Amino acid sequence: MIKNLAIVGGSCLLGGAAVFFISPSRDAWSTIFGSTLGGLGGATVTIESIKKSSKEVIKTQQQIQDLKQEHQQLLAKVQEIQDRHNKLTQQLSRAQGQLTNKRHDLNNLQNRVQEIEQQEQDLKVRLERLRISNPQLETLEQMAAQIGELSQNKSGLEGEIAALNSQLQELANQRNSLAQIEVQYHAKKAELQELTEQIQARTESLQTLQTRQGELEVIRASYDALSAEQQHLQTRIEQLRPEIQGLEGEKQQILQVIQQHRNSLAQIEVQYHAKKAELQELTEQIQARTEALQTLQTRQGELEVIRASYDALSAEQQHLQTRIDQLRPEIQRLEGEKQRILQVIQQHQQDYQEIENLRRQIRNLNAEIRRKMLDLQDIEHNINTANITMNGLRVKNAQLQEEKQRHQEEIDGLKGELENLSNSTEVAMKALKDKLWNHLPTPPWNIGNSGDIEKQFLQSFTAFLNLQGLTFTRRVVNAFHTSLKVQDISALVVLAGISGTGKSELPQRYADFIGAQCLTLAVQPRWDSPQDLQGFYNYIEKKFKPTDLMRGLYQYNHDNQMQNRIVIVLLDEMNLARVEYYFSDFLSKLESRRSGDTYLEIDLGSLPLREEERRLKIPEEFLFVGTMNEDETTQTLSDKVLDRANVLTFGKPENLKLREDGNNSPGVNRPQGYLDYEKFKAWRRRPQVNSPVVRKVKEYLDRANNVMEKIGHPFAHRVYQAITQYVVNYPGVSEVNSAEFRYALADQFGQKLLPKLRGLMIDDYHEELEEMKQLIEQLGDEPLTKAFEKSRNSSTGQFEWKGLIYPEE
Repeated sequence: MIKNLAIVGGSCLLGGAAVFFISPSRDAWSTIFGSTLGGLGGATVTIESIKKSSKEVIKTQQQIQDLKQEHQQLLAKVQEIQDRHNKLTQQLSRAQGQLTNKRHDLNNLQNRVQEIEQQEQDLKVRLERLRISNPQLETLEQMAAQIGELSQNKSGLEGEIAALNSQLQELANQRNSLAQIEVQYHAKKAELQELTEQIQARTESLQTLQTRQGELEVIRASYDALSAEQQHLQTRIEQLRPEIQGLEGEKQQILQVIQQHRNSLAQIEVQYHAKKAELQELTEQIQARTEALQTLQTRQGELEVIRASYDALSAEQQHLQTRIDQLRPEIQRLEGEKQRILQVIQQHQQDYQEIENLRRQIRNLNAEIRRKMLDLQDIEHNINTANITMNGLRVKNAQLQEEKQRHQEEIDGLKGELENLSNSTEVAMKALKDKLWNHLPTPPWNIGNSGDIEKQFLQSFTAFLNLQGLTFTRRVVNAFHTSLKVQDISALVVLAGISGTGKSELPQRYADFIGAQCLTLAVQPRWDSPQDLQGFYNYIEKKFKPTDLMRGLYQYNHDNQMQNRIVIVLLDEMNLARVEYYFSDFLSKLESRRSGDTYLEIDLGSLPLREEERRLKIPEEFLFVGTMNEDETTQTLSDKVLDRANVLTFGKPENLKLREDGNNSPGVNRPQGYLDYEKFKAWRRRPQVNSPVVRKVKEYLDRANNVMEKIGHPFAHRVYQAITQYVVNYPGVSEVNSAEFRYALADQFGQKLLPKLRGLMIDDYHEELEEMKQLIEQLGDEPLTKAFEKSRNSSTGQFEWKGLIYPEE
């Protein structure tokens, strides 16, 4: 079957004749249509056949449209029959319900008559007793009159019962008729189902015809293109007519041989070339045109198949129309029967009203009889009634006791399950609750918030490090302290460099000095998911296996003593594993703390857990530090991590020194108590847009960003905001000409911008690197200038950033 035929070529002239190419789209037919090589007769034969095919296509489309309309009409008629069937079913159901109600009423009347007869017998017996015991005839005559009235009422009721019996018989007859109608209805319903299946099959046939209609649209498009080509061919034939007159006879012979014996076409072509070598190109066009004719013949065969399918569908439509005509009298008859049943139901409605009136009269009569019988009832009846009521209450009480016992057992079982679940949750959460914080220092420091206080703090901390036998330059201490202050935007401090330079000592001693808790997490090479950092729920042991980080977060959220205390989380040798695998999601959560509260979820499987325990807030009091050893066993940091971190580099020391054992006492020169987070946060300053420091930072960064854009590594708002906040919060930065301003901006060039140039081919960006060099030289920071030159002059021909290393003081 033809699919998606597309014209992708154009026309060209080969030997004075036009050639038109048509190529398939995916699984479409592939064919090449060419022009004839003879006179007007050879060219118009194919065009006429195409016109004929197109007319057949239009005719088939019209027939398909008519068939669709007939199909819609047939569906509407079927829907109408279905609606009538539903209404008839509802009416039949209502009639049956009314018949049942009348039967019920008749039974009630018969029961009532029996009660009246029984009452009449009782009155007669009592009358006999009264005659014996009481000689007063007046009372006896009154009771006899009452008995006579009851007998008359009984006779009247018996007449009504006889009338109702006749009506009941009539209704029974009508029910039998309705049963016959229902049998006929089910038969018609089966025929309707068969008709519906036939319509479904016909619908599928129509869908097939619609698919073929799309194919016919493709053929029509091809026909339109060939029509345009026909006009061009007609003009070309008129031009070639003088040359073709002499070849007319031979062309006719060649066309006949091509149509009857395609396999001998090569021999005919050889003979033809022997007679007319100069007509070789025209012969090739004739062969192409012959293949096009064969393709059209194939399509004509498909049209014949479509026509045969349409004829079959037409016959099927006529058959269905005949069945509909046959069913129409039956439907009309059922409609008349339905109207007759409705009339009968209406008549019965009136009878029902009369029965209701009789029922009300009987109720009034029963009330009167009960009033007459009240004087004749004795105390035993009341006692029996009380006894029966008491027995019933005893049975009910026993049932209630049994139900109470059963409910109590269910409650006890639910309590046991709840206790088991609580115990399971407690067991699962036990590891999280194991005591983590020990020896919390008190009280908080009583210090101010001025810059002088912060300066004194850093001087005291440096002296404390020296007394511990540790030597860190003032710029390293200031950079580390500032990076902790700006963790609301740069959520991680990374201490990188060679092993043994004190990278782990610096955050631990900082925590000791300020009285903060330090959580050290030793990163393992196997870490490859967030669960390695946070912990996981062991479904076999039914226990949560937390890390110290998760224990710290849980206990910080549930321990009031920890509020407003600083916690430093140290990821030791964090690049032994790929940081993006286990820390990337957590780092994004840390960065989002600046916009609002951020939470982690505890997964305990199906165990119940309160919302306040399941969700753990990541407090802003948690400050995160990571250490990195740069060797062949470690992984490098991605740009995503670098953009969200401040990286301090620890290089080879200029002078190797021994640590003095006499000055390593942890309590030397450490203030008592602890630095609370509110006082620490009070040292944080917000950038002011119009301040000279911020304007100067923006001037440098705009120039740097222009160079980075030429290189292909521009930066955006996040980097600008992080650098500006770092510079503003650097200790001692008050004006743009100070050494502290130069140090702070140089730190950020080395931590945020220059690492983005790693792997850059130096020779390809010589001018851009030279422009960056001039900008760095204007900063006037010698360590940054040396680090840039070292990276630029790498022997590998690539820019190898090794980090900004501060010289010893």
